[in-house]
Amino acid sequence: MKQNSFLSIRNLQQYEELDKINSIWYAIMKMEPALLNLLLEDDIDYEDIGKQEFIEKLRYRFNNYKTMGDSELILDLDYCKGCNCNRPVAKFIGNNSGKHFALYFDIENEEVIDIYHCNWYGDFDFLDIF
Repeated sequence: MKQNSFLSIRNLQQYEELDKINSIWYAIMKMEPALLNLLLEDDIDYEDIGKQEFIEKLRYRFNNYKTMGDSELILDLDYCKGCNCNRPVAKFIGNNSGKHFALYFDIENEEVIDIYHCNWYGDFDFLDIF
């Protein structure tokens, strides 16, 4: 059973220093592409499209959320129901719209080695595609 795992910007602001993953989550939650540009590594091919295109893809998504009246994204940890079977994904939810998307963070030795969108998460049932 999933426990309440919601995290807001205010929750992260209480810490003096954030580790790398929390800093990246914070930048996404604030919908700040410039901060993501500073935090993400140049040599990682995020989502097989590269750092800059990945950030632009998120910038477009952030603009859509802002158009819907969202001023921040709330983080909820969920689970992949597809290619990363039952591994955790970070689900970002608009604070006004309630719309959401999920990102899978591939982490190795406490380092982010890739980030990509996950489309099969939450209450999604495999039978829903038929």
